[in-house]
Amino acid sequence: LYRGLTLYLHIINLKSIVMQIRPKHRPQWTEEELDVIFSKATLVLGELRKDASGVYIHRDAYGKAEHPLGWEVDHIKPISEGGTNELSNLRPLNIPANRGRNN
Repeated sequence: LYRGLTLYLHIINLKSIVMQIRPKHRPQWTEEELDVIFSKATLVLGELRKDASGVYIHRDAYGKAEHPLGWEVDHIKPISEGGTNELSNLRPLNIPANRGRNN
């Protein structure tokens, strides 16, 4: 029992260390970066655009999940598949559409 408990505690400690080394966080985009990313969507009128999934988004609704025109930054090639935070790999996407990608 003692060896089993010791091994279990070591595993817990290793998981804690890994979590500290590789924290899951999202980049904080500057307003200038958000402007460039938002401009990639198709212009409809003023600050209203259509994203790659054909859904309307509005510049002022960035990060507002409860807003019908809410959007966030999407990685075209996900980080989990080797994508980067380079602007060429980023696009604006309606929040439900982005979170539905599961990556």
